[in-house]
Amino acid sequence: MRRRCKTPFRRRSRVIAGLVSRTAIISITRFMNQGLLVISPILLVRLLSVEEFGRYREFLLYAGLLTSICAFGINNSLLYFIPSRPNSVRQMVRQALAMTFGTSVLVLGITLLADFLSNGAILGGLQLPVALYVLLFVNLDFWEFYWLSLKRPVPVFAYTTGRLVARIVVVVTAASIWRDVMPIIWALIGLEAVRIAVSLIAWHRASRSIDRADQQAEESCWREQFQYCLPVGLALILVTLNKSLGNLFVTKTLGVVALAHYSIGTHIQPVIGVLRNSISDAVLPELAALKSAKGEGALALWRRSTVVSMILLTVAGVVLFEFAHTFVVTLFSPSYEPAVLIFQIYLLVLVREVFDFGVALRAVNKTAPIVTSSLFAILLNLLLLVTVMPIWGLPAAALAFVISRWTEGLVLSRSTMRAYNIGIKDLARWGDLGKVALAAALASVVFIGSFWIDYFGLAGVMLGSAVFMALFLILLVLFRVPEVAAMLGRLRKTEAAPAKP
Repeated sequence: MRRRCKTPFRRRSRVIAGLVSRTAIISITRFMNQGLLVISPILLVRLLSVEEFGRYREFLLYAGLLTSICAFGINNSLLYFIPSRPNSVRQMVRQALAMTFGTSVLVLGITLLADFLSNGAILGGLQLPVALYVLLFVNLDFWEFYWLSLKRPVPVFAYTTGRLVARIVVVVTAASIWRDVMPIIWALIGLEAVRIAVSLIAWHRASRSIDRADQQAEESCWREQFQYCLPVGLALILVTLNKSLGNLFVTKTLGVVALAHYSIGTHIQPVIGVLRNSISDAVLPELAALKSAKGEGALALWRRSTVVSMILLTVAGVVLFEFAHTFVVTLFSPSYEPAVLIFQIYLLVLVREVFDFGVALRAVNKTAPIVTSSLFAILLNLLLLVTVMPIWGLPAAALAFVISRWTEGLVLSRSTMRAYNIGIKDLARWGDLGKVALAAALASVVFIGSFWIDYFGLAGVMLGSAVFMALFLILLVLFRVPEVAAMLGRLRKTEAAPAKP
């Protein structure tokens, strides 16, 4: 009887340990994939004036928003369809490529027409470079989700590392030579043209290497994949638009200099998205591969993932809040000191991002609430920007986004409870989440005062962060948080493995 009890527990421990490992690798690769947004500004603010940097961020704003709309979450669907249809891998990728190309051409066509009718008010004179960059960036960029669906995070690491290095080298080199925005943009377009050519050749070779036995069993499911992508894609677009709404309002009402300050203040956004999405993308293939993972089984795995999210996001949030001024002034120069308050306000989003209700709802094929809640959030954000931003300025834009995201989370939590027919008590493992919060609160005593910066200068950021994380981990072990115990157990087994005969 005891064996029957222990075996499922051990199996779940292995699953969660593997989940944590893949999450860590995925997080690293996603950070690298966001390198152009996270790392390049640190270099560009020293090569460009505040106004020129603001123009560069304006281009990234338009390109980023259109990229999300054109992508429509189609490549993301591979995380579900490849594990659930292992005999139709090549067909699933082909469908994703065709749908992505169709949506990108349609969206860019509509955008360029609207910009023409508005005399350039939408894209601000950047029509051609934005259109070319988005078209090249979106298409044939499925590799990350393809490898993740096969539970192969190492190739993702290599792919994103190479892409990051190439982008940073191109951007910084162009900025160093010309000190102007347009050469940087055209250099990025050229790089994406090279990438899409290499990607085309690589996929042609990869598709030929797929087992011939699988080719005979392949079957198309265009309608099913499109139906899956429709609500998820709409939700991703609305979430991206909600994140970009503040930037759009700032650049259209206050100008590119204010946009430069606001962009640095919300520089944490890619970090938040990477950590949360890495966990979500590690969980979804597990649910898709196990067809029996419905109802309580899916909910149990999702609840465990929220604890992992809480651990990662809490560490990031505490450290970034404590050293916010040092990070902004040191990395981006004193010219961007107005961004410190925006930076700290934006960190409040971290608490909301612990709960990715979208994954729990998608596991039981309840995706409509994701769209409605995202639409509600963007309308609330828009209302707050119109009413509060004229009074409080730039910090109000960050606060409006935080409030809209929190409200969206409350709406989705109710939908999740209805989908699983549970109460708020069973929605999450509140005891373990409370242990993580308590451990963070107790460990943060090392940040009382300004000891680390006063005595060690910039090195104090690393030392203080290391002490906090070590104490935080020790407290999590003492509080017996299962996810930490599972990961440490897996590490011990890995170290002991070579000693076996």
